Amino acid sequence: MLHLVVVDLIVETDLGRDPDDFFALCYLVDAGVKLRAVVISPGDRDQIAVAKGLLTELGLDVPVGSARPESERSSAGGVHLRFLDRYRHAARRAADGAGHDVIATVRARHPEVELFICGPMQNIGRHLAGGGARFARATVQGGFLAYASHAHPVLHLQKFEGLDTVPTFNLNGDVKGAVHFLESATPTRFVGKNVCHTIVYDRRVHEAVTATPAKSRAGELLREVMGMYLEGHPVKMFHDPTAAVCHLHPEIGTWVEGTPYRHSGGWGTRVGRSPHRALADIDRDALWSHLREGT
Repeated sequence: MLHLVVVDLIVETDLGRDPDDFFALCYLVDAGVKLRAVVISPGDRDQIAVAKGLLTELGLDVPVGSARPESERSSAGGVHLRFLDRYRHAARRAADGAGHDVIATVRARHPEVELFICGPMQNIGRHLAGGGARFARATVQGGFLAYASHAHPVLHLQKFEGLDTVPTFNLNGDVKGAVHFLESATPTRFVGKNVCHTIVYDRRVHEAVTATPAKSRAGELLREVMGMYLEGHPVKMFHDPTAAVCHLHPEIGTWVEGTPYRHSGGWGTRVGRSPHRALADIDRDALWSHLREGT
């Protein structure tokens, strides 16, 4: 197992909706990243409450930005609200500022900060549209690589056979933001549906994960809240945690050079010379090992 080089990281997320984002954040902190900011799309006050509740439990003083910091709408639900209730955190909180401003402030202090995106690119898109420079590197949960672009993926899913593009939420959630991001030419690894839909967390996996004692509060919360989720669901596709592991350990993936493109509401990958890579396959044993061990 390779030694992890600790990185400074900004996370763009729609935390509070699908619990994938919660689990990805827990894994990243468990693995030792220096979390410098969490920016949220759309960034309603209940989403901010989830972020600040989680950061409080992890003992982290990290700014939380919002794409709409004055919004009184509600976007969070499910196990996130159970988490807030269990640990007696407020159900609604105010952001520390607009997400694009939070990003700019963090980048001024940490010029080499990296980017992990597991939500629509509202905050990062506005930062880049306002003149922000490209990042040293990034990982995005989103996109799609056609099976024809890679000869030997271990698992094929019938629903993707013969397709070149598919809708992908994090890129379609703010298309202008995604375009600004791609135009920045930040070297990026895209972890798309062609692989993510084959990564399933179920009770068998949960038993294996919980058999290994957590090494940190982040690891404890990942296990605890995943257990809460499984009380009402038989399985969870592990999209965002898979992308988080790929950010820290790209060596577990098989990557194809190419640039994401949009066509008729779907996204695909145009293979060829590019600063970007799309995930074609993954070492699943290594993935579960990193998630279990918090490495």
